[in-house]
Amino acid sequence: MTAMSISQDSGAVDSDRAEPVGEAAQPSSDGDQTPDKNKKKNRCFSCRKKVGLTGFDCRCGNLFCAVHRYSDKHDCPYDYRSAAAAQLRKENPIVVAEKIQKL
Repeated sequence: MTAMSISQDSGAVDSDRAEPVGEAAQPSSDGDQTPDKNKKKNRCFSCRKKVGLTGFDCRCGNLFCAVHRYSDKHDCPYDYRSAAAAQLRKENPIVVAEKIQKL
């Protein structure tokens, strides 16, 4: 075998591995949604009042007006107490010193 025949064989292997271009360019199933689902909602979740730019996003994932922005005003299902406890546990690990052997 010569160097020329080896380079030709390696070129044939590369063309076999090439993927078709047309398959990667097809849109996914997410593009089939209606425009209403992609649009950001701008109404209060409790009273359905339009909030415009002054809407408040809650940790429960909903948008609220100035009246219902506090968790006690809109009966928020998010558990702030357990989330705060988990954050404290994460940020403040228990520090235990090694036991000292007495002589």
